[in-house]
Amino acid sequence: MNNNLTISKLLIVSRAVSLFCILFLSSCTTEQNLELKYSFESAINVTQNSTEFEKIKFQPLENLDLGFHKGNIWIKLDITNRDRYGSYVVMTNDLINRNYRFYKLDTLSHSLKPVSDIKDVSMHDHRTLNYPKPNFEISLAPNENASYFISTTSDGRILQGTPQLIKMEAYRTVMSRTTLFNIIFFAAIGMLFLINVFHWSILKNKIYYFYGLYILSSCLFYLNVEGYLYGLGFTHQTIDHFMFVSIRIWILSAILFTAKFLDLNETNPKFYRLIKWLLISILGGTTLYQFTFYTTSIANLHLLENLFGFVWVVVAISMISYSVKQRKLQAKYYLIAFSFLLSFILLGLIDSHTTLLPGDPFSYFKIGTIIEFCGFTYFIALIIKRNINKTQVLENELIQNKQELLDISKQLETSLDTAASKTTIEKTDLLSIFKLLESTLSKEEDWHEFKSKFKELSPNFLINLNQTHSNLSKSEIRLLILIRIGFTQKEIANILNIVPDSVKKAKHRVRKKLNLSKSITLTDYLASYN
Repeated sequence: MNNNLTISKLLIVSRAVSLFCILFLSSCTTEQNLELKYSFESAINVTQNSTEFEKIKFQPLENLDLGFHKGNIWIKLDITNRDRYGSYVVMTNDLINRNYRFYKLDTLSHSLKPVSDIKDVSMHDHRTLNYPKPNFEISLAPNENASYFISTTSDGRILQGTPQLIKMEAYRTVMSRTTLFNIIFFAAIGMLFLINVFHWSILKNKIYYFYGLYILSSCLFYLNVEGYLYGLGFTHQTIDHFMFVSIRIWILSAILFTAKFLDLNETNPKFYRLIKWLLISILGGTTLYQFTFYTTSIANLHLLENLFGFVWVVVAISMISYSVKQRKLQAKYYLIAFSFLLSFILLGLIDSHTTLLPGDPFSYFKIGTIIEFCGFTYFIALIIKRNINKTQVLENELIQNKQELLDISKQLETSLDTAASKTTIEKTDLLSIFKLLESTLSKEEDWHEFKSKFKELSPNFLINLNQTHSNLSKSEIRLLILIRIGFTQKEIANILNIVPDSVKKAKHRVRKKLNLSKSITLTDYLASYN
């Protein structure tokens, strides 16, 4: 594979990431001089409804990014316009809460009137534009005084309700930048996916199945969590269930890819089986609970899914720890790529609970995801290329060893024929024959070394053979290895220091053990165990 081609493709993606980050930082800047008077007040854990708004005790605005919160909050906005018409937007950073109601105080009736006429609140809330973040347009006449009220209810999910007032023009700019930001994000992921499809078409390595699933499930995860299914005719409840399923698919694909990247099935099969059972029990059990209690499970699932995300990080770190000794290079590469994602996830979590950082939490998740995918794309190609080179070296060594064995066998045969033609066997003949026999695979340690080299070249042959035919003896496995390499019956006889007829009988016995029909040769049958 052309390594320069891979690097050039990744450079294109890295430029997209750079533009991506610039757009992210620029889209975070919404502060401006509004040249009008306004003030926010808030009330948390309100029990009154819109007809009892006068009983609500408002306080100067507090931080309403409350994390996992259960209950109602109300926001009051008093605003005095300047001497010209103005159009403004009140917005919050909420992503997964769709229960916002927007009212204007009618001074004549002294009651709250909904600004938007929503026929089905199970599918829409009072936001003005169908956009992931809640937004409410305010149109004011010159010198108009008005009071607006916003209420929202959270059933235990993360709530980010701190309001912000900006001009409509500025809000549309933010929307445009965010849209472009997301287009670049999904385009970069699509480009990385196509690069890996191209690598798979050349290398035919199964790791790309797991990696491709991981990339696609990440796209599904972001599309669901950020609310891009809203406005397509689904109810809020249905979209929440879609979101939870996509999160679980993402976690499942991430763990399976991690296990494959680190060769966990080969280095630590017991731990690998434990992880599979954990996945089945935790993710499967949660999915069963979700759909068994379809209408009541959503509130608890918000906390559970965040907990599973933490469990995934712990499992990934555990897999890296278990793989350090036997797969040091893979563990190092994985840790480098994974650390970028983890760092940006931590920044996003900090932002979701403290709002000390610019932007919304998932912007940090996205940046970390792209950088992680760039790293994995490069490292996977690098590891496969290294393994191909290593396999080629081992294959050359095996061919060389096979030729040496053939040469030794021929020398042994010549020496035996020479000794047999003499009337008396001299000591030098015995010594020559003995040395040749020592050079063959007659010693147990020689067989062990030969078997290790063969296992490196064809790692799955002995594993698959033992799984299918666990009743084979050590001598039968040796015979099958030599047949698999391509030695003839006569060559095997010389290597094992037995007569060809004994090899023929041994092959007949092993065919019976393998339960082979006469139409299938041992060579063809063993070739299927690669």
